[in-house]
Amino acid sequence: MQTTGIFTTHVFNIPFSKFGEPIYLIPFGDIHRSSPACHEEYWKEFLGWAKKKPRCYFLGMGDYDDLGSASERLILTDKRLHNSTHQTLEVLYLKHTNKFAKDIVFMRGRLLGLIEGNHYGEFQNGATTTQKLCELMGCKYLGVSTFIRLRFLPQTKHHTRLSVDVWAHHGRGASRLMGGSLNRVEQMAEAAEADIFLMGHDHKKSIAPTVRFQLMSSPNNGVKLHARKILIGRTGSFLKGYEQGVASYIVDNAMKPCDIGVIKIEMTPQRDCRNGEDICHIDLHGSI
Repeated sequence: MQTTGIFTTHVFNIPFSKFGEPIYLIPFGDIHRSSPACHEEYWKEFLGWAKKKPRCYFLGMGDYDDLGSASERLILTDKRLHNSTHQTLEVLYLKHTNKFAKDIVFMRGRLLGLIEGNHYGEFQNGATTTQKLCELMGCKYLGVSTFIRLRFLPQTKHHTRLSVDVWAHHGRGASRLMGGSLNRVEQMAEAAEADIFLMGHDHKKSIAPTVRFQLMSSPNNGVKLHARKILIGRTGSFLKGYEQGVASYIVDNAMKPCDIGVIKIEMTPQRDCRNGEDICHIDLHGSI
């Protein structure tokens, strides 16, 4: 079963009942749940916060567990291993996947989908632990890169349809510094039009706005200048780089520790009257 290089598109409907009331998108990833260096305390703290957060939706960014890198999977899927070894691995993968599904079960129905990372287990039938997790959660498998349209559907007499487009990729490596990390995400905007661009992978946590001008039609058959806000972000991690007595590639390479946790995106449906014109839009804000 092909799992690398998969690109997907997806539409996800978000109903709302009131203009001016924020709706939240929380991308999460690079948890490495079974690693000794996973910050389990922070992960559980995040889960407790997320369960109680109203009007909140979630997007998985990959590397949910620590079951095998690409080079390790070449060994673990080797047909020369005994059948009993493969069966032991199958049991292990399923056990960890079920455990993670229990962690995030409250996200069911509010989970846009799960992106594939580079750390996952592969079952004998070719399916990945991420695909199995999608099956358990009843959500879409998004491949390694996905373009998602969030459609905001007002549950009022106002029938305007609003949307936000998100392009998310598990991520590529970048500069050691924060600016270079975000530059890699902003380069995605050279290839596509979207409102939010996201990457994980490098474990950095940052989000920044940028603005692009565009011309829009006006009621008098003319045009008007519109400033379109765009958010670019790296989605963080729950893996500690420095833990006493625990071996880590981060230590080997003298890399900087990263801020543990997630970024938060606030999407607020707005309805304004400007110069007699009724204007509806989604206002975007990002925070860490």
